[in-house]
Amino acid sequence: MKHLFLAACLTAVAVGDQPTTGAPITGTWHSDTANYWTRNNERLINLQLERDDSNAGFGVSALSDRQADGPVHFTLQRDAGTFDFDGRMRNGRGSGEFRFVRSEDFVTGMARLGYTPLSMDDIWRFAVHDVSREYVTSYRDAGYHPNRDELIKTRIHGATPAFAQEVKRQGLGQASIDDLVKMRIHGVSPEFIKEMRDLGYRDLSIDKLVQLRIHGVSSDFVKRMAELGFKNADLDQLVQFRIHGVSPEFIKAFADLGYKSLGASDLVAMRIHGVTPEFVKALNDLGYKNVDVDDLVKMRIHNVTPEFIRQMREVGYGSVKIDRLVEFRIHDVDAELVRDLKARGFTNMSEEDLVDFSIHGRRWLRRV
Repeated sequence: MKHLFLAACLTAVAVGDQPTTGAPITGTWHSDTANYWTRNNERLINLQLERDDSNAGFGVSALSDRQADGPVHFTLQRDAGTFDFDGRMRNGRGSGEFRFVRSEDFVTGMARLGYTPLSMDDIWRFAVHDVSREYVTSYRDAGYHPNRDELIKTRIHGATPAFAQEVKRQGLGQASIDDLVKMRIHGVSPEFIKEMRDLGYRDLSIDKLVQLRIHGVSSDFVKRMAELGFKNADLDQLVQFRIHGVSPEFIKAFADLGYKSLGASDLVAMRIHGVTPEFVKALNDLGYKNVDVDDLVKMRIHNVTPEFIRQMREVGYGSVKIDRLVEFRIHDVDAELVRDLKARGFTNMSEEDLVDFSIHGRRWLRRV
């Protein structure tokens, strides 16, 4: 069985160029070539490491050969130290043992940058998340002095020094580390900031930009809504549209039914209460045309459905006005009640009589 030797060097410095001393960290590793992602056209396999009672993971290109089968040895060098892996691959899955040796040069360099003393756990985390001296220096050059946890957090979420500089160039000033991380988590990119500025939304706060991204208010959504009459719309209004599902398609569908230039509050109310184009079409078919939006909402709130209207027609109550239909629903007047009353001898009851009976049923029953 062939022996596989795979090397994964993520820095330009050779392993032998960095003296490393101190007690190494050891543990086990496992991988599955089916668990991967692609970055810059490079296939990265998720490598999971276990030591003591903790787990960690990162992507490596060294295990991208899905046909590998047999013994495997590879190294991964980070500025903080060197990982050395031994194990076996079988059917795309690998496992084995690893050994991590810290770089004393890294420890010395970090001390000069103000990070001292470093525990072995600090060095381990810096190695796992690839926090290098160059990365720290770049943040310093950008005007930041991140602590150890912030360095890890920015690496996890991709809030790099370059990202911080791009955000600053877009007019947001010196964003805090927490804000940079928050922006990365929710997809507030420099491109998004510029797109919103180009649409006339200048001087937006980071919190507002994050809110827009959370609710899916994209520059494309803003443009499409502007084409439908909501030009320079208040952003809180657009957020409400997204929260309640007021889409360009929803607005167009109602415009096709004759409901043009609907206001924002009407559109939101219709979505909240389930006034759909299908509901309006069904009412049109029953003769209820050009129903006011307030009445449409009222009908949905009180469950005056097309089916309910048809059922009332079947028992002799056709062309009932909307307000009366709503009153029927409020007081539990339905087709079943009408049939029951007819069976008891109450025939030709008016709409008002039906409501009165439902409210004062005992008085009516005494007349039998």
